[in-house]
Amino acid sequence: MNGMNAALLLAEAELNTDTITPGVLGFIIIALVAAALYFLMKSMKKHLGTVQANRLDEKPEDKVGQG
Repeated sequence: MNGMNAALLLAEAELNTDTITPGVLGFIIIALVAAALYFLMKSMKKHLGTVQANRLDEKPEDKVGQG
């Protein structure tokens, strides 16, 4: 019961919204998301380059029999 009373007191305390910040954990999460996005974009660029190269290599007569 004592822990619940402390939680209720903390919940009732008035918070100053000007001092609330994401802190170190927020920074780490954003940095990880940014790093993941960087590597995903790098991989996508590589794969799109491969697709474009394959498209340029095919001959027009290759498409005649398709469709």
